[in-house]
Amino acid sequence: MPPPPPPLPKLDLPTKLAWAALFGGPAYLLVAAMANWHMEGWALFTAVAAFIGGFVALVVRMGDGPPSNDSGWDDGAVL
Repeated sequence: MPPPPPPLPKLDLPTKLAWAALFGGPAYLLVAAMANWHMEGWALFTAVAAFIGGFVALVVRMGDGPPSNDSGWDDGAVL
């Protein structure tokens, strides 16, 4: 039996807000469309901007460097 996995890392506030914006914008648009609500232009703009902003924030915070642990010269699968 394998050991239990380590706990997930704690997220900081900007990351939580980015995830909320990424899913909250489209969720609002979906609920508003299904409920047949009249949506003002500023509400549509805010929902789309939240989605795009959340996505950009997560991509920018992702980083592009190699992993910090030293796994040797090859990161491929072991067969």
